Amino acid sequence: MPETPAQCCEGHLAFMRLFVSPAQHHVKCPTETIQAEEGDDVTLRFDLDPRVNLEDYTLDVRRTDLDEVVHVYRHGKDHTDPQTERYRDRTTLIHEDLSRGIVTLQISSVQLKDSGPYQCFVPGLRAGCTTVLNVVKKVQHNKTRTDDVMTTTSPPNPDAQTVNVGAVVGGVLGVVVLIIIIIVLVKHGIIRGVWRSCEEEGTGTRDGSKLTSNGVLIIQAAENRS
Repeated sequence: MPETPAQCCEGHLAFMRLFVSPAQHHVKCPTETIQAEEGDDVTLRFDLDPRVNLEDYTLDVRRTDLDEVVHVYRHGKDHTDPQTERYRDRTTLIHEDLSRGIVTLQISSVQLKDSGPYQCFVPGLRAGCTTVLNVVKKVQHNKTRTDDVMTTTSPPNPDAQTVNVGAVVGGVLGVVVLIIIIIVLVKHGIIRGVWRSCEEEGTGTRDGSKLTSNGVLIIQAAENRS
């Protein structure tokens, strides 16, 4: 039976939907570079727009600069055989997100050589995009030791503290005693009398000593008598 015009039109529309449908989808990924430190776990996220359940699709994540296979998902399972060796056992695809049209790939313990462009591609939809990962050296936070050498503080010495206290007390008592002696001498007029006598006479004592006008005692050597 020959096709009616309506059937023919429906067939053409179905062919056009089959051909055009993949081009209607595109993958969105971060436009800014993803920053990470050595040893960090990194999450790469790719969103399909419009949303499509990706559980039955093939997904490829690759390093476009090195042509390395990072992760492959086919027929509802992860395939490790095509993976580049250094990514094996380090990638985890979150399957629960696929039903929502989201590709979430985790890469554990990233290294400096993991820096580069990562492309997620869905062959069945001919849709994909590329994001860039930049890994830097680990920064030592709150580093308190240099070359593993620690500075320790010696405990206080009780004996040294006792000696210091005794010296201070002795010095204070000595000053107090000296002040008392000076007060007593001044009170009895002894110092004043001696000072006045020295200024008037300018001569010395019986043993040959001599007092100058400013009260300084100069010891003179006695002449040797033969």
